[in-house]
Order: sequence, then structure tokens, then C-alpha cells
Amino acid sequence: MLIIIWYILLAVLLFFGVKFSKKGMWNEDNMSFNTTKCFLGFCAVIIVFHHISHMTCASWANPKYVRHGLDIFVTAGYPMVAMFFLCSGYGLYKSAKSKPDFFKRFIPVRFIPILIPTGLTMLVYMYFMYLKKIPFKIDSPFKINAHNTWHPYIWYIPCMLLLYLLFYIGFGLIKKDGAGIAVVAVGTLAYIVFCIIFGYGTWWFNTPHMFLLGIILAKNEEKIFAWCKKYYALKLAIILLLFPILWFLGNNAGGLYLMIFKHQYNGVYGYRSELIACIFQVLYTLVFASMYYLLSMKIKVGNKVLAFFGKFTLELYLVHGIFLHMFGYYMLVQGKKPFFYIENVSLYTLVVFALSIPVSFGLSLLDKQVGRLLRPKKKKNN
Repeated sequence: MLIIIWYILLAVLLFFGVKFSKKGMWNEDNMSFNTTKCFLGFCAVIIVFHHISHMTCASWANPKYVRHGLDIFVTAGYPMVAMFFLCSGYGLYKSAKSKPDFFKRFIPVRFIPILIPTGLTMLVYMYFMYLKKIPFKIDSPFKINAHNTWHPYIWYIPCMLLLYLLFYIGFGLIKKDGAGIAVVAVGTLAYIVFCIIFGYGTWWFNTPHMFLLGIILAKNEEKIFAWCKKYYALKLAIILLLFPILWFLGNNAGGLYLMIFKHQYNGVYGYRSELIACIFQVLYTLVFASMYYLLSMKIKVGNKVLAFFGKFTLELYLVHGIFLHMFGYYMLVQGKKPFFYIENVSLYTLVVFALSIPVSFGLSLLDKQVGRLLRPKKKKNN
């Protein structure tokens, strides 16, 4: 099957150029900017595969259009997103401590480069809705269940902006680590509770806790790194053992609950099953991040292609869905025909990436230029 080629390419993408630390040696810059950017580039690629699998082989897809081959990616999205939140929290804390003027114009510098690609891609989806005569309905955020959005992958944006705002309040205005961590923790918890009360899908709230974890990791990095070095092999073995267990429970705990208690997936029982699954998904993200951290202490991942993808992860996330829906079996709403349906999974994947990459990269150049204009000018020494 041609689909196997994609698995081979992914393996090459991740492992080409890896460097292994010798016995007694450690990769001290495992959380450096360049290293994490490379890994996040890989995570962004996996998220694209994740969404492609939703259009081709997910259990909820129309059976008439199910084409297997990428099934392993159906549940691969949220641990990748968890790594983005982890590295965001880590990076913001490190930058705040190393750059004296970091919080100067923080809101425009951080928000506008995110809002630009979000707004532009939103306009494209709105145009699709206009063409396909899909009603422009605005759901109240306080509506219970069925939170439809005009941009199918926009949930990440308000969540990230909220976390940035919490970080600014805690570390930029209050300027004390303890208070900053408390603000982020309370704000994150409030966001999660809000999502639960008003019936948002679990993908809205099963990963933002990792942002706080990234801050804590950055604050205590030396202690955590030193602690991980002690009995390293044992700790890695425990994490590797927990990894498949929590992966299974995160993906199946809800179904097991319904099966054991003989409930149907509807009403309170359906939502309860999702929350049970979400608890294990949260635990899985912690294990996944721990596994990455431990392995990165010994293995350094990185190559030019990963570094390239790491430059426009946000844009790739926002853009790829446009081409997913242009060439998938439906456009935005089940039953709405796409511009052209590509039945072959391998060709569909190729087209999505071939179109998404240049558009995303071009959009990232605009974002970076805007970011440079917004940043405060450095004072020249006389």
C-alpha cells in the first residue's frame, strides 16, 4: 500500500540526524528553543495527519467514505497539542526571566500575530459557508453542548490567548513567581470547569494544564533535570510501562464505562463517559510529556526539515483544514459536497500537505514581519 510510504517518511523526518548521548553524558539543552522547535514541527505534522484521519477513517465518519490506512492517527492529536502548551509555558517563563523588556507591549506582540492568520483563515471558511449556503449562526459560549464554530479548528486560539493573558497578569503585572503560578493555575482550572459545565468537547480542555506544567518545569529546571538523572533507567522504564496503559484508557475508558454499566452513549451517561475518558487523557498527556523529557535527556532530535516545519506550526495548524475540506468527502457540514473529492488516502494526504505547506509558510512570513514591527525598538548605545 502506498500509505506505508507516509509512515516511512514520518520515521525519517523524526529520526534523521538524531544524536545519542554517550554513557554518563546528557543532552543538557533538551528544552532549548531550537530543539523544541524541531520537535514541535514534527508535532504539527502529526496533527495534520490526525485531522486527515478524521476525514478518512474515524469511527464517526460516513461508512460510505471510510478509507483505512491512517487509523493510528485518529487519537494522536491531543498529546501533540499538549506539547505545544508545555513548550509555550516553558518558553514564556524563560523569556520573561532573561529579557528585561519582555512584558513591554506583551499583548499586541503576542496576540496580533496569532489573530492575523486566525482571521484570514476564518474569512476563507466564511466564504466556503457562503458558497455552500451554510447558515451563519452565532452560538452563545454559555450554550450547553453543540458549540459550532465557523472555523473548525479554532478552539486552540481562544484557549492559548487566555493562557497568555493569565501569564501576563501573573508574571507581568504581579511580578512574583508564586502569584504568577497561582493566577495561571486558578485561571486554567476556571477555564476547564467552564468547558465542563457548558458541555464543550473534551478536546477544548484536556491539554491546557500542560501550559502550567511548562512554567513549573522552567522555574525548577535544574532540580528536575538533576532528579531525573537519578535512577534514570528505572524512571524511564516506569514511564514506558505507563505509556501504553494510559494510551489505551485515554482512548477507551469512556466506552468501557458504558459497556460495564450497560448504558447508551446519550444524555448524562454519554457526557459522563467522555469526562472519564478525559481524566485518563490528562494523565496520558503527563506521561507523554514525561517520556519526551526523559528521552530528550539522552537523544537530541533535529534536522533542517524539522527546523523548517518548526517555523510555521501555528499557520500550518490553521491553514491545513481549508484543504482538508476542499478535497475531503464533505465541506464543513456533512452532506455538503467539496470542490473535488479525492478518494485515495495517499493522494489526499499529498495534496493537503503540498498546498498547506507553501500557504502556511507564506502566511508565517507576514506574521513574523508584523511581530517585528510590534516589538519595542532596542535602544542604541551612544
